[in-house]
Amino acid sequence: MNLPEKTVASYNKQAFKYETKWKNYLIHTHEAFLRRIKTTGGDTILDTSGGTGLLAKLLIEQGSPFEHLIVNDPSEKMLAIARDRLSDESSISFSNYRAEKLSYKANKFDRIFCLNSFHFYMNQPEVLERFNTMLTPGGRLYILDWDRSGFFVIVNQLLKWITSEHIESRSLPEMTQILGKSGFEIDNEDSWNWRYWKFFFVEAHKSS
Repeated sequence: MNLPEKTVASYNKQAFKYETKWKNYLIHTHEAFLRRIKTTGGDTILDTSGGTGLLAKLLIEQGSPFEHLIVNDPSEKMLAIARDRLSDESSISFSNYRAEKLSYKANKFDRIFCLNSFHFYMNQPEVLERFNTMLTPGGRLYILDWDRSGFFVIVNQLLKWITSEHIESRSLPEMTQILGKSGFEIDNEDSWNWRYWKFFFVEAHKSS
């Protein structure tokens, strides 16, 4: 079993206890993400690793407008929970791809969300190039993920040792650099510590 398959298998295995196990982490990261993003009523949005649909649910609960949201996740069992959670939402649909295999047409999405997942992607430049192609001109990409800097370097290495999942986290400067190489311009960036975690947030738009 290769690394991407191991990561998917890990999340299939933990799907039904995922939100309980990571409750406080998920509360913090979802609140931090939702505070920093904006949507409009005409938006078509891709949540590229939407897991159990928690972000989509919270987006609806806080009244953020959009026209259509696709919740994508490579874990079938995580996605099954999302389908059940959001079954009454006609403006939401679902897909089951690895980020590297997303194949939506060019200029389809006004916004792409990437929360708690970028460190799992095997070929990060390829993923960013796909995001760039799928975004409309000026479309926005929002990423919140682990910031591999400071004390978190140690925590990050420990996590890599104890898990079967693929982990390739980035520091904020590394993230902004590869975004620039992939055709994005940075609009907002932030980095902060929470408990023993360190996170970054980046908002970028597709260059003209």
